[in-house]
Amino acid sequence: MKPIIGIVSCGYMKQRQFVPQTYIQAIKKSGGIPILLPCTQDEDAYFSYGRQCDGFLFCGGDDVTPLLFGEELMTERGATDYRTDNFHITLMKYLLSLKLPILAICRGMQLLNICHGGTIYQDISLRWPASLNHMQLSEDRSDPCHKITVIKDSILSNIFNENEVVNSFHHQCIRILGANLNISAVASDGIIEAIESDQLPFVVGVQWHPECMLNVSSSMQKLFYTFIEKSKNAKNLQYISPKPRTQ
Repeated sequence: MKPIIGIVSCGYMKQRQFVPQTYIQAIKKSGGIPILLPCTQDEDAYFSYGRQCDGFLFCGGDDVTPLLFGEELMTERGATDYRTDNFHITLMKYLLSLKLPILAICRGMQLLNICHGGTIYQDISLRWPASLNHMQLSEDRSDPCHKITVIKDSILSNIFNENEVVNSFHHQCIRILGANLNISAVASDGIIEAIESDQLPFVVGVQWHPECMLNVSSSMQKLFYTFIEKSKNAKNLQYISPKPRTQ
């Protein structure tokens, strides 16, 4: 049976919630059944999501409210939405307690770090020394932008070559790595490009957008295949704990 993958809503666009089609297509193409999980303040929904889904995909989106990682607003670069941020963080922490597979992309990776007590740079320009341009302007989001080096013996080292090229659409990056996380890939300027849990079977975050590169990179497709495969039997190993408390 195909695993059910919960794709967490990216947030709000006026009065609508949204998830880009590329995420849905990536799950379908890789052998999963995608369902969309809307943002909600209903505590019963968190429990229900955990019971219904075998794996979870956290997508890209707006910046995270700085107060949620212990800082005050320092730049004017990106929009934030506390309601969405609070939902994502509460849900992710609950799912981590269930030890279910998680693939976290771009903003999702930053949320994963924050959920483990880490911090992020509100803008890469605040980081020293100078960095590459991580916000490419290419017409096609599948175009490569910069190189990454995959760390030996990481989960990603079983999926990617040691040296890969990725796309890049972010102006923030990890500052302090959270507890119980390992770095699994870095850019040539030292910016962290991928992280993974050192305690859970498959909790992986990537800073780039692999869902946009499936048609041009077999490695990106393998990442999704691996995520789907890890989700197939994960639920059989877990006890679904009581619903979480919201922040």
